[in-house]
Amino acid sequence: MRIIKVTRKRQITLPKDVCEKTGINEGDYVRVYVDENNRIIIEKALSLDRLAGSLNPDYPLKNLAENLDKERKHGKREK
Repeated sequence: MRIIKVTRKRQITLPKDVCEKTGINEGDYVRVYVDENNRIIIEKALSLDRLAGSLNPDYPLKNLAENLDKERKHGKREK
């Protein structure tokens, strides 16, 4: 068990060994929620690329977030 400090901005730093064990890397997303026993749960979330690939397998995944931003700004979807 680890005790970590919450900063004044309510941020925490995950210990390196926890990240290594769970496969959490810089830039990854995590889900944070409170369970029925009032415990805070942090889980690695699927990446945007993995989620998008499961919904639309023909859509190119490389630079997905950047491409979606461009499409949103231009109001069209490139193929």
